[in-house]
Amino acid sequence: MAKKVPKSPLDEVERPKFSWFLTSSVITVTVAKSRIFYLHSDLLTAESERFSNSLTGQFKEAEEKAIDIEDEDPELFGFFVEYLYRDRSILSRDVQHYSEYVTLARLYAMGERLMAPKFKAYSLWRFTQSLRGNASISDENICELLRIACTEITERRREDPMRAQILWYGGINITKLQKLGMFRQMLCDVPDLGKHLCLWVSQSQPKLPPMPNELQYQKFEPESEYPYNAPEAAPKVE
Repeated sequence: MAKKVPKSPLDEVERPKFSWFLTSSVITVTVAKSRIFYLHSDLLTAESERFSNSLTGQFKEAEEKAIDIEDEDPELFGFFVEYLYRDRSILSRDVQHYSEYVTLARLYAMGERLMAPKFKAYSLWRFTQSLRGNASISDENICELLRIACTEITERRREDPMRAQILWYGGINITKLQKLGMFRQMLCDVPDLGKHLCLWVSQSQPKLPPMPNELQYQKFEPESEYPYNAPEAAPKVE
C-alpha cells in the first residue's frame, strides 16, 4: 500500500513518491460499457471515496479487481485518469476556449459523484480564475452551464461554490438570456432555475476559492535524492 498522502505539502507527513502507488494492484475500470482503463488501486482510493468504498470493503469489486461505471462519460473520465497520473494536471492550464467552461463544470460534477474533493477543487479553481479574466462565454454555453448547475451538481446542504459562480454569471447576463428561446424553454424544463437565478441577479461575484495546494506544489515527492543537472551543451565545432 502507498504511504499516507498528506493533506497539504506543508504537513509534517512526507509527500508520496509516485512509484509508491505503482506497487498496488491494477484495477479494471469499465466506463459506460465502452472504454476500459487499467488503473492502480492506491491512486484510485487515495483520490476517490467512491472507489475507496468499493475496493476496501467486502464487495465483489474488491475481490474481482474490476469496477463498472455506467453513469459517466469516458472522455470526461479520461481527465480524471490524467489527473491521477500527472504531477501537474491538465486542469492547471488556462482556459483556451469558452466551451471549456462547460467541460470544467462537468468535471466538477463528476468529481462530486466520484467523491473526489481534490479533483473538484482543481476544476473549481480553474473555472473561477478564468471566469474573472474578462471571460466571454456564448449564450448557448451559458445555458448549458445553468443546466449543469441545477441538474448535475447535487450538493444541497450548503450553497455549492461552483453553482454559485455559474448562477452569478447567468445573473449578470440575464438580459440577453431572456431573448434566447433556449433559455426560455429551459426555465420551463428546470423549475428551480428561475428561483435560483433571482437570488443572484445584481449580486456581487462569489468569493474566490483558494488555490489548491497541488497547483502550488508538486503533488509527488521526487523519486531520487540526487539533484538532476542538465548536461551542458556540446561546444560548437568551427
